[in-house]
Amino acid sequence: MKFRLSVCAISILLIVSFSAYAKTSRRPFFLQTEVTMNGAEVPAGNYELSWEQHNSKVQVTLWKQGRFFATAHGNWVKSGVLYTSDAALLRVNSDGSRSLTEIRLAGVKKSIVLEENFNSSVQARTK
Repeated sequence: MKFRLSVCAISILLIVSFSAYAKTSRRPFFLQTEVTMNGAEVPAGNYELSWEQHNSKVQVTLWKQGRFFATAHGNWVKSGVLYTSDAALLRVNSDGSRSLTEIRLAGVKKSIVLEENFNSSVQARTK
């Protein structure tokens, strides 16, 4: 009986600590121009941006009309500046295309700097 109680208590502690470790957030996000995010082409438009963070590591996902569109990994980087509006920082590539490199969120003093990893790009389009 004591063993069962101990196993249940440990299981509950593990579940609670794991859910506290991974924090997921969502908010609307607008891209003014077509960009490449982790190898996936993302058209301009309104998206829902979600991110799951584990300490300073973060996985960012764009959703369009409730469906997965693109994802990338990145890191939270402190900026010391409280951003007043959302912003997408882009790199202009040699072929003229634009790559999403950083996401700044209104009301936050840090930004998400995306990692460049084109081997794990995934894209789903809906018709």
